[in-house]
Amino acid sequence: MNEQIFVTRHSKSPYKSYENTLKSENPESPNIPDEQIENDLMEAGVELAREKAEEFFSHLDPEKDVLFFASSKEMRAFETAKIYRDVAKEKGFEIIAPYTEEQKEIKVGMVGNMASEDIRAINALSIHSSNQVVDNVFNPDAYLGEVNWEAVSGETKEKWKEAREIINSDDQGSWGANFFKHSETIQKIFPEVKSARDEYDTIFQKLLKLAQFAQEKIEESQSKKNVKVMAFGHESYMLHALNKFFSEQNMANCETLAIEVGANEIKGKFRNKEAILE
Repeated sequence: MNEQIFVTRHSKSPYKSYENTLKSENPESPNIPDEQIENDLMEAGVELAREKAEEFFSHLDPEKDVLFFASSKEMRAFETAKIYRDVAKEKGFEIIAPYTEEQKEIKVGMVGNMASEDIRAINALSIHSSNQVVDNVFNPDAYLGEVNWEAVSGETKEKWKEAREIINSDDQGSWGANFFKHSETIQKIFPEVKSARDEYDTIFQKLLKLAQFAQEKIEESQSKKNVKVMAFGHESYMLHALNKFFSEQNMANCETLAIEVGANEIKGKFRNKEAILE
């Protein structure tokens, strides 16, 4: 039986946690999942997620399919996953519990919150930011937001200026598009930045292992249904793969890449295009 993974980008978000960090006394701090602000989806994002979930599950059958939910530890991805999970439950789908009750009891922080909702926290789906000012460099001018520049180091300010000249000279219109186009160049200025190719090599490949993990869970449950892995994350580690296999350079909110893991090959489907994922 072939396993399927559906990797969905989070819904529309105001990125409130990032905004607060950039305005704080430590704008260069790393991304810390346990310190995020809740309700990080716009009202339009909640509506979009529910609409897309209704559409998605209309193509599955609760009599034949069982679902396993996994997500990035970013609040916007987790909250998107919860909406999809709620819609799935309303439609009568069985949800595989990713943790035993004993395991849930020892989970804390963001991971504990996710465990209580039967959504597994997956490190490979998460954002790994060591400096949020640096990550912000890929945003178009309109989305840069307020930064407490007095608290930013002189070295970062100088590098930022150089990096922004590159972005502004060829702005692609969104964070993701700028990241895909310019990340390798920006990496020469900020070595801590992972390029779109780096993200593919280190993270995307790990996503393909999710189906095997979920299959083990379904075998433990002794269910005869088809396992469908619902994975919620971000476009940064998807972009190189989307371009390589489908000639696409962006991923919209709540857009999904379908991955089918067979005995001899892994197939992908995105925007009605199909490809073998090497």
